[in-house]
Amino acid sequence: MLSSMIITKITGSRWGRILRVITALLMLGSASSVSAVDIDGTIAEGEYGNRLSLAAGDYLLYWEVDQDTAHFGIQARTEGWVCLGIDPTQGMAEADMVFGWVEAGGSAGALDCYSTGLFGPHPPDEELGGQQNLLSFAADEQGGVTTFGFTRPRDSGDAYDKALSQDGEIKIIWAYSGSDDYRDLHSRKGGATMRLSGGQTSVQSETVGQRDLYALLYPVHAVLMATAFVLLFLGMFFPRYLKRKKWWLKMHRRIGIAGGTIGVIGVAMAVYMISQITQVHLQVLHSYIGLITIILIVFTPFLGHFMLKIRKVPSRAKKARAIHRWIGRVTLLSMAATIVLGLFQAGIL
Repeated sequence: MLSSMIITKITGSRWGRILRVITALLMLGSASSVSAVDIDGTIAEGEYGNRLSLAAGDYLLYWEVDQDTAHFGIQARTEGWVCLGIDPTQGMAEADMVFGWVEAGGSAGALDCYSTGLFGPHPPDEELGGQQNLLSFAADEQGGVTTFGFTRPRDSGDAYDKALSQDGEIKIIWAYSGSDDYRDLHSRKGGATMRLSGGQTSVQSETVGQRDLYALLYPVHAVLMATAFVLLFLGMFFPRYLKRKKWWLKMHRRIGIAGGTIGVIGVAMAVYMISQITQVHLQVLHSYIGLITIILIVFTPFLGHFMLKIRKVPSRAKKARAIHRWIGRVTLLSMAATIVLGLFQAGIL
């Protein structure tokens, strides 16, 4: 009773009115700090709480997060599109991507996209059965610099949008191009990790002014693996259909060794590519099946050589021959699965 009388007396006094005014001002300041970001195609000093400089300042990323939404701003030294990709698994794969640009007439363009493969493609979410979940966006070009801002939900619930958590680091990829067509190749790209709450960030290596090295190596890797598969497949025909020929064993061994060697080189190139992209191996099913395949490729000729060593012991040679045949078949099936999964990983299938 006494405490309630004291509170009533204070709030009804001049000091009470002063306290109410101070409280209102504090609430107004808090509200204005949450809504300080204005998505209008410009980025004012101090508008965003966080900033990350990339590409020696040629790509600046800004962000501010409130309870349900995230605001991003990008300034890049280009007159084409700019892009931010969130949480890729490997290369560009499964990245939640937003592209922004300024049309020829001066209006802003933007797309909410999703990368389906290691190097793309990255179609709009709507083409994949998702939704366009940008709440607002704006863009402007001044002096060879494109400024693009957008707001998105922290968690839209869309399968093709990545939920944004304040806790921990988020891996991002970034890029910009001299073209306004989001399907055209970037002129510069890179990767980094960031925290929505701010704090320490790290920047990954980038390739400047060149087509990505791994994008050039990927077709070579695919050709090597396909060639190895064809050679190993052809090698299977010699013992099965040409055994009456005196030279069948020599050709079988030579083609098998050639196919295996090319396969090993193809896998080594894949390892190098991944070391240039994410430095994290064995992340997807394609890489696990590929590892099994390369073990079988190496093991099969050794087993064939062992079979020849023991051919004077008929019972042992017969068992070794059967094992050699079945492992050869499993190797071909494993290699075929690796190739198909690789095509899916690259977004070709």
